[in-house]
Amino acid sequence: MYAVRHYRYQPDEPQWRDHRRLTSVQLPQQIRPWLLDRGSLTARLVRAGGGDFRVQVLEQAWQRPRLTERRLLEMGDREQGIIREVLLLCRGEPWVYARSVLPAQSLEGRLRHLRKLRDSALGALLFSDPGMRRAPYEVAAIDGDSELIPSAQRVDATLWGRRSCFYLSGLPIMVSEIFLPAFRPDA
Repeated sequence: MYAVRHYRYQPDEPQWRDHRRLTSVQLPQQIRPWLLDRGSLTARLVRAGGGDFRVQVLEQAWQRPRLTERRLLEMGDREQGIIREVLLLCRGEPWVYARSVLPAQSLEGRLRHLRKLRDSALGALLFSDPGMRRAPYEVAAIDGDSELIPSAQRVDATLWGRRSCFYLSGLPIMVSEIFLPAFRPDA
């Protein structure tokens, strides 16, 4: 089913900062409304792409999350979860790279179905849950040539991203979204 992967070296995480502590000057004008939007990114991308939207799964496996992800999710150092990395494509181009961490404890009971997402949009599932609660999100400027970015999407530029925890039945799931160079919602 899933391979368990252990990583000894993990690239340094960007400086994730609470969005409420940033001034509007610190965020690029074009992407600011997308970074600060509290609604479903999936739904907004579907609209911006004129319905031409698709999820491309890059990897989905049981792994140990990065240190900052474990801290955000209040996981122990040895705990694992399903790490899901996808590209969100609009008009056939990768607009967003998303990395989700679904801790093992969050995948029991009524949330067990999240183990088998395949190419479904996680955001659509999260926002369809009437009991979903979202924690304040963090934003970061990310080196576009970082090992955190899939190799085919790396660029010599700064990329912007956001991440937050969603709570379903009180259980956490972390989603980070990084806007890629092809992101052009007004084109």
